[in-house]
Amino acid sequence: MKTFSCEYDIAVIGGGPAGLATAITAAREGKKVLLADKNGFLGGNLTIGLPLLGFLDEHGNQCISGFAEEFVQRLQARGAAYGIRPCPKHNSVTNVDAEAVKILAFEMCREAGVQVLLHVEAIDAAVEGEMVKTVTLYGKCNRITVKAELFVDCTGDGDVACLAGCSYETGRGEEQEMMPPTVMCTIENVNDQALLDYVAEHPDEMKPMSATIETKPGYDAAYFKADPNYVFVGMTQLWSRLKAEGICPVERGNMIVINGLHKGQMYVNTTRLLDVDGTDVFDLTRGEMEGHLQLHKLIETFRKFVPGFENCYISSIAPNIGIRETRRMKGLECVTLEQALEGAVPHSSICLSGYTIDIHYNNERGTLFKKLERPFGVPYGCLVSPERPNLMFAGRCISVDDHVVGSTRVMPCCMAMGQAAGLAAAMAVTEKVLPGQVDVTRLRRALKTQGAILSMEEKQ
Repeated sequence: MKTFSCEYDIAVIGGGPAGLATAITAAREGKKVLLADKNGFLGGNLTIGLPLLGFLDEHGNQCISGFAEEFVQRLQARGAAYGIRPCPKHNSVTNVDAEAVKILAFEMCREAGVQVLLHVEAIDAAVEGEMVKTVTLYGKCNRITVKAELFVDCTGDGDVACLAGCSYETGRGEEQEMMPPTVMCTIENVNDQALLDYVAEHPDEMKPMSATIETKPGYDAAYFKADPNYVFVGMTQLWSRLKAEGICPVERGNMIVINGLHKGQMYVNTTRLLDVDGTDVFDLTRGEMEGHLQLHKLIETFRKFVPGFENCYISSIAPNIGIRETRRMKGLECVTLEQALEGAVPHSSICLSGYTIDIHYNNERGTLFKKLERPFGVPYGCLVSPERPNLMFAGRCISVDDHVVGSTRVMPCCMAMGQAAGLAAAMAVTEKVLPGQVDVTRLRRALKTQGAILSMEEKQ
């Protein structure tokens, strides 16, 4: 085995939406930054065909900007994103070219001077006193010991924080039920106009699959036909019939497809993998295998029963299973469901979240989809560990409760908190203080200069 050691100002582990924003923002402040990821590319769930949801709130007002919007604008400039479009169901949608994301991520890291290390995962975190001294990365018989002043866990699963002995929660209820993940795929040769014509003639296909789903009027064929930037969640009557006949290939009540950037292309988000713990490699293996097998049956079902999909085929399957939820780390602060529903925006907020409380259940209850009347604030303390003072988190593993994660897990919000984490980490290194000692008022002021939206009132 080869062994290496290296030292940085800031080490960011996890190169998904939050990690990208964290590392690039910190490096733009002149810091020596490492960004490490398990894959051979950067972008995480941005690269599997998912749309970016949550730029706009329930009323169509923009609540997230800054780094997240910059990333979309740069994709849009090269024809690899449709931009931000209001949506009656998701508040807003932004469909992107999954492969173009990988290229732009590398470009922006190189521009900022981020040191990127791929094909590695954290296997150990050495703690002295309360401080994380080193994180050990491993890949391909290479063992790399990373020393840094500050570490930022952007793994989504809180892997580094867990290795460092930090407290966390998982799931909901006594059984700690976590949202089921999905294996996504890209399909080609879809005639989406045939699908939309069918829906126009059969509007009942767009009815919500359960009473827990809130959708405003206007989520219909006319909306989809007006602009290719859409996410289609429907065919509930067809799916109900297939389930009654015992031929539905997945445990869910509708189909979800995301319109691609190329003619006839769609991303499929319809598999449902029950009882899969994204922190358990045995569960992940089972989920990946089952997801691939579900996709085969699912696309056969599309061809046979869904108008416009008669000649579709799978062109690629996402390289990683799409995990919705695992660990939520303990932070200095925590956002509760009550605070989210109230639209509370504490003075320490470093970003807003206006996306719906969107919880996928692991059983026949289906989905909870509850609109928020106004965005709520994510306090800075949600990103800072009280147990390891030089450790921060950004992404879906931050300190929120078991329902708030249904809103903060979406990618624009993760990028917004990543921007805040990167800027706060850079400030801490410059001032030789710990993250919990950063002046949040100055941090917020600096975030505003970078285009972040921290208050809907100030924005107006």
